[in-house]
Amino acid sequence: MLALFPIACVVYLECARAAEPSVLTYEEARTELHDVSDALKASEAALSRSTEESRAARLLGFPDLSVNATEVFGEKTGTIAAPSLGNLPVDYNFRGPRSSINSTWAIYSGGSIKATQRALAAGARAANADLAHTEEDLDVLLAQAYFGLELAQNVERTRDSLLEQADRQLNRAVEFERHGIIPKVERLSAQVSRDQVAREQVAAVRDREIAQASLRRLLHRSEVVGASTPLFVSSRPLQPLEQWLAMAQGGSPTLAALDARRDQAEQGIAVAESLWKPKVFAFGSYSTIRKYQTPIEPDWIAGVGVTITLFAHEDRSHKVAAARAALREAQSLKDAASTTLATAVEASFRKVAQAREQFQLLDSTTALAEENLRLREKGFGEGQATSIDVNEARSALAGSLTERALAAYDYDIALAQLLHAAGQGNALPDYIRQADIQLPLEKQPP
Repeated sequence: MLALFPIACVVYLECARAAEPSVLTYEEARTELHDVSDALKASEAALSRSTEESRAARLLGFPDLSVNATEVFGEKTGTIAAPSLGNLPVDYNFRGPRSSINSTWAIYSGGSIKATQRALAAGARAANADLAHTEEDLDVLLAQAYFGLELAQNVERTRDSLLEQADRQLNRAVEFERHGIIPKVERLSAQVSRDQVAREQVAAVRDREIAQASLRRLLHRSEVVGASTPLFVSSRPLQPLEQWLAMAQGGSPTLAALDARRDQAEQGIAVAESLWKPKVFAFGSYSTIRKYQTPIEPDWIAGVGVTITLFAHEDRSHKVAAARAALREAQSLKDAASTTLATAVEASFRKVAQAREQFQLLDSTTALAEENLRLREKGFGEGQATSIDVNEARSALAGSLTERALAAYDYDIALAQLLHAAGQGNALPDYIRQADIQLPLEKQPP
């Protein structure tokens, strides 16, 4: 039995270690999310596809070169009328291999080649902008999940501390009742108050577990995760709204993607108009097997040709009209997105300012609630305050601390949304480092 004791200790320690959450900073969680996100992998694949298609089109204006090999079966019989020789019989066997090197070169395509290349390059730019947009969407989702967990942890710490106070208050009430200082009803009131705080603490634990599950699933993890970057607020105002609007117009991946798609639509007009234009091409062929050739087959041949489409199976004028409509659609979508983006920037900007002001204004409320609880607890010990008074003071402090943490959370999420709207989503870690107010993990109600 003694030999098994060390093994049992090791197993216990490993189980205890496994039960502890894996604590991540915001930047660690962001790096991990970008590594495991399926949405980001899909956007990266789309960018890779568009880039390769654009690279493949670089040689569209070059001549192509091919080798052709055939085995021919055939025979020609008949007569040839010769004035001086009469009718000459012809019996020629075509059987035998043929092989040639062939080349064609589009000298003039009506502009369709250049337009196709530019459209594919614009598609790659659009895919790159879509990738940046996906990354910024993930940053907002992560901020909501990560700081939502930090908010839940903050509230749980507050409730834990308040429950400890309520337990002490109940113990004092039991002692006072035993010595006849307070009646039984006061002790029962303290018991009810303590049980209410316990219920609120249990609810806080469950909220934290739900927040942990959200972050864990977002990161594709199987184990429990915790947050170590605290909620933060900067007492300094943000840059003026005009700067944020300018950043959005110049750096938003949404507008960049729509710009690229507008360029694609412009090239679509060029492709449609090229259907009306002639096509000029050069061609050549060189025979590499001549033994089985007929007398009239050339050893080599080269030339220049032109193709003019007189009638097409599609109405070319409607193709041009459709391409122009696509350009108007792309421009209208960009204009609409620009307006929507400006609205989102201004709304988020004002939410950040509102959350910062609310957080700062709660300082006095919290200070008053702390002092009021201290006085009520002191008064209870002196018989000048009831358990109900102490419970009300404790509830007021809990509400103030929770409201303060919620204001910090609102600030953090509004800032993340503002950075996303302005195309600066990857700058949130910089704002976290520069913040001069952070809710300390160790701060608890007095």
